[in-house]
Amino acid sequence: MAERFVYGPVPSRRLGLSLGVDLVPYKVCSYDCIYCQLGVTKQKTIERKPYIPAERILDQVCEKLKEGVRADYITVAGSGEPTLNSQIGSLIHKIKKHTEIPVAVLTNGSLLGNSQVRESLMAADVVLPSLDAYDQTGFETINRPHPDISFEAMVEGLITFRKEYPGDIWLEVFILEGINATEMAATQFKRWIERVNPQKVHLNTVVRPPAEKHARQVSAQEMAGFCKALGDKAEVITPFEDHKRHEKGGDIEKDLLNLLARRPCTLDDISYGLSLHKDEILEYIDPLVKNHTIEIVKKGSVHYYQHRKPK
Repeated sequence: MAERFVYGPVPSRRLGLSLGVDLVPYKVCSYDCIYCQLGVTKQKTIERKPYIPAERILDQVCEKLKEGVRADYITVAGSGEPTLNSQIGSLIHKIKKHTEIPVAVLTNGSLLGNSQVRESLMAADVVLPSLDAYDQTGFETINRPHPDISFEAMVEGLITFRKEYPGDIWLEVFILEGINATEMAATQFKRWIERVNPQKVHLNTVVRPPAEKHARQVSAQEMAGFCKALGDKAEVITPFEDHKRHEKGGDIEKDLLNLLARRPCTLDDISYGLSLHKDEILEYIDPLVKNHTIEIVKKGSVHYYQHRKPK
């Protein structure tokens, strides 16, 4: 079976129904974030190259479009840092020739100090970078970056990109209990955010099982207080609640496994993403759990399903 680089649409708390596009193999990234829902980074690198050729990805995007897929965004993101793929710019341009669905780029922002990376994102409709720390110590604690990436270089890249990029920037700030969720941290973050000057600030915390157990969720009350401290542009990201369904079709088990290979999902997430009733989904999930293809992970009182990783 041919490897799939396009998945979904999946429910996104920031982008509605998102048709996801993988540009790099699983966990090829410039960071190894302690909160990552995909687990620890397998290959930490800053080397840019055509990890997956743009034409192969484009062919699969076009297949989805021909099927009449409904999505709010085509989201260039996936299983690692997408700007590591040196063909990201040409891919964005080619996708936009085939559809009017806006293109979003989810990036950790680590390579925006590189002028070629900034140029490659200019045609995107919205770019969603991250800022999870306000100094080098926090940067190393939370993001565990490649040794050639400093906090100063990363944040200056964000600031430069804001000056050059004509589209919207929605900056994500990821807050972790006991690490960067203090009142003092909010004050420090605000200073950097004012310099980056994004259109929106999305405040997030741990929802799905993280790479490291000490990456802990911040309470709703703390999130609200932190959000208020960041100013009018900030908002707390809420769960996806679009009850619309998109077209049903294709191999359900294959689509389910393709979805869970990229991200842990609740039963509600799968229901929204695959446009299926929960009872029908459980008919596929139960045997996959029994034969250890997928596993259940509990985070607080919420259960997530994820593709079982080989030991």
